[in-house]
Amino acid sequence: MKTALVGRDISYTMSPKVHAAISREIGEHISFDVLDIPYDRLESAVTDLINGYDGFFVTVPYKNDIKKYIDCDFGGGVNVVRSRDRAVFNTDGIGFIRALDRNFKNWRTSVSSVLVLGAGGVAYAVISALTQIGKKVYVLNRTLMHALKLCSALGAELYANQDAELVVNCTSVGVNGEDVFKTLCVLLKFDYAYDLVYARGDTPFIRRVRQFGGQAANGLDMLIYQAIEGDSVLLGKKLDTESIFDNVKKAIVKE
Repeated sequence: MKTALVGRDISYTMSPKVHAAISREIGEHISFDVLDIPYDRLESAVTDLINGYDGFFVTVPYKNDIKKYIDCDFGGGVNVVRSRDRAVFNTDGIGFIRALDRNFKNWRTSVSSVLVLGAGGVAYAVISALTQIGKKVYVLNRTLMHALKLCSALGAELYANQDAELVVNCTSVGVNGEDVFKTLCVLLKFDYAYDLVYARGDTPFIRRVRQFGGQAANGLDMLIYQAIEGDSVLLGKKLDTESIFDNVKKAIVKE
């Protein structure tokens, strides 16, 4: 199976290692190219991907923009496109919930409210997944209009210092060592924190939550889970997610 990842400024991505490990684990040959595409070449890149690949994954900043060139009616950001029928999917939400289950044993019963930082395509998937299981969600974003749009679409609320047990960083702040709490002026009072940034080592976001006694985890588990789900969609076969996850993560951590 021939696949790829399309995004911009994504030289940091660990996706090739993740999909190579999945390929070895399930005994399928999955090639995986990384295409770092400027916006003015996105439309032609999508045409090339549809014609030349079995499917492809989409990352920042194109999860919403990609829909213009697939001609689809899909709520929220797209992170997987199947070429043969131009079908689109988002596996971020299920990957996120599975990552929380793995890292925070009692979060489903102890968390009633969640603060989501950011309002991009991945935030849509995260908020949708949380509201579907009955969690109250607040949104904080540097651009108020984007936050309002997301709240209106998903039944979330704008953050105004309400109490929340879980905070989720859906922004890119932290990739280069920035502190998202200082950037967005958020007080530390959370029991759990999940950072979608998956840089090696702890981000300032994670370190600060732990300093205040909270539990925190980075985005590697979500990356692996959403990749397994995406490959399952493109292969058209059900995969044993948890057993694959364990071996893929071991392989990634060793490298």
